[in-house]
Amino acid sequence: MGAAVAVRRVVPVPALFLTLLASALADPLDVVEPAMAAILLTAYTVGAVSERGTAVAVAAGGSALLVAVHFLVQGTTWPDAQSGPPPFIAATLAGGAVGQAAVTRRQLVAALEERARRAELALEEEARRRVVEERMHIAREVHDLVAHHISVVNVQAGVAAHLLRHRPDAAEEALAHVRAAGRTVLNELGAVLDVLRGSGDARAPLEPLPGLADLDPLLESFARTGLKVDRTVSGLAVPLPPAVDLCAYRTIQESLTNARKYGRGHVRMTMAYTAGELTIDVRNQRAGTAGADPGTGHGLIGMRERVASVGGVLSAGPARGGEFAVVARLPLTGSQLTERNQDDPRVAR
Repeated sequence: MGAAVAVRRVVPVPALFLTLLASALADPLDVVEPAMAAILLTAYTVGAVSERGTAVAVAAGGSALLVAVHFLVQGTTWPDAQSGPPPFIAATLAGGAVGQAAVTRRQLVAALEERARRAELALEEEARRRVVEERMHIAREVHDLVAHHISVVNVQAGVAAHLLRHRPDAAEEALAHVRAAGRTVLNELGAVLDVLRGSGDARAPLEPLPGLADLDPLLESFARTGLKVDRTVSGLAVPLPPAVDLCAYRTIQESLTNARKYGRGHVRMTMAYTAGELTIDVRNQRAGTAGADPGTGHGLIGMRERVASVGGVLSAGPARGGEFAVVARLPLTGSQLTERNQDDPRVAR
């Protein structure tokens, strides 16, 4: 039995059978306790290193071997359940069961460690994804607020250069518009940078985000560049969730900026409020300049992403009569947003 226990890790099944064979002499030699200990150790080793089916087969075969050897050595009967094969059979089954339990625990621990490792990788991937999304949001916001004002600066600078020699008073007015546009874009960029520097600090200075309530100043700024906008509003205007309100404003701003750059100076804009959505339709005659296709720029890509982020749909492209049309359909109540972010303007950034 001692030799079997010594080699149980190398040859566990033969070690168990050797122990069971030797246990037939345990009663005559009065070494029941050492025999029980040896059986428990070797059976545990078999259970710990074997599959469940193998462990059950070895335990059953060992029990049958134990009973057969007892009959050969000590006769066909045993006095009671406290002697003979029953205690040794019980030790064999108990040792194998404990070994299998140890295997199951090790497998469970390994599975939990693997799950934790995968969860950590998933968190890192989610963090990287959020960083990329936030970069896209920042790039979209900077593009929208800079593109419009730079367009104004470009137009007014051209007007000032044209009028500087013959009408200096008019040139001075155009330069004042340039200065105002430059100051505005600097202020808005400063607000964006304040948000980034604040890192979520509620005390960080924040400018109110624009919405449809700020549409009149926006249209006035375009009018100063020579863009004529015919605006039509139908339906009953209702308050929008902040994310949708910002999205609507930025969509109109980018559409008018593209119309000023690629159009002929006249825009028809329709805003229709219905039971469930706000439809914004901006159309302008294309100037027909070669290579000036407003449908392939980053502005329209950003608009599509912004509208999709609030559960809306945007279409942009050539329309009948040589027009270019941008049509955005936005949910009025934010019902297509999650409860968590429907009132968060950062969703539409």
